[in-house]
Amino acid sequence: MATIKNWSTTFTTAAGAIYGAVQYTDKKHLTLVDVMGLTSHAFRMNIDPQEVNAAGPTSFPGGYILRRNLCNLGFTSCLADATPPVPPEKVERTIALIQESIDRGVPAISFDLFAPEFGLIYGYDDDQQLFYGKDVSKDGSIPYSKFASPRIDVLFVTTISESLPHSKYEMLRMALDMIVEHARGREWTHVFKDRFAQGLAGYDAWIGAMERRAADEQGNAFNVEVVSDARDFAAQFLRDLARTWNGSNVVERKVRTFAGEAAEHYAVVADKFAEMLALFPFPHGGNPKDPETADQAIQWLRQAKEAEEKGVAVLEKMLNFMKAYHSETWVH
Repeated sequence: MATIKNWSTTFTTAAGAIYGAVQYTDKKHLTLVDVMGLTSHAFRMNIDPQEVNAAGPTSFPGGYILRRNLCNLGFTSCLADATPPVPPEKVERTIALIQESIDRGVPAISFDLFAPEFGLIYGYDDDQQLFYGKDVSKDGSIPYSKFASPRIDVLFVTTISESLPHSKYEMLRMALDMIVEHARGREWTHVFKDRFAQGLAGYDAWIGAMERRAADEQGNAFNVEVVSDARDFAAQFLRDLARTWNGSNVVERKVRTFAGEAAEHYAVVADKFAEMLALFPFPHGGNPKDPETADQAIQWLRQAKEAEEKGVAVLEKMLNFMKAYHSETWVH
């Protein structure tokens, strides 16, 4: 049965938190589709090759990625992160950073408020020593003391600082740079390099786990849910570029052409993951260890990889063009 996609929510909580914070800035006109595309999250894949663990989608250096994400959207940012035990002075500085952002009217982006996902801290009560926050699991309060002793062995906060007058040309170029870097496996390769496969290499890691009948039921289903949702956004982001760039100059025309071509490839990727989604519903998970089921998934993953490779090749061409505009050539 066909369903209508909700473009106002996503399973990629990093992008969801960024979008939520951006709504309190001068760039609140940006849609979640814009944010998913321009931050590169619509095009990301981070797969644990051993068992396709549920930790994959959020196992990346959040400070590095989110600060680049915010730069793509035209913001400077501040980062506070530390490994417990966090020194009291660093806890104080982090709390002050959050309070300063909230006092300016912009929520702070954090991780593992109530669940191991990204969320927002939108209020505080110094008298009661409480933060107020929200993530995918809960909207509630967090004592300062609990916030300072995270369960995930990292204290993490990113706040939006200044808004910069980036043009849409700059924003797209920076986004494409992140998308291609991630797809080609050139992003933060020194971190988790032996633990996760990123970008296009994620397909081979995922297929390998399926071939060994080693995919974890819940982890596999969660990754299918996240990637399926992301690729829906990728295809829509590219369709929007092809539709909204007005064609008034060579750059506009080239972007429309490249985006339209790439959108067709990502629509195929999205379709294959929609098939996967029906086979591996989250949180039940389906049965990825069943040989017949796993072999069907492998077929869809190979087809999705082939389409995404074509899509990335087009995006790479668009990136190279955006780095150095050129005039159209007329053949006489």
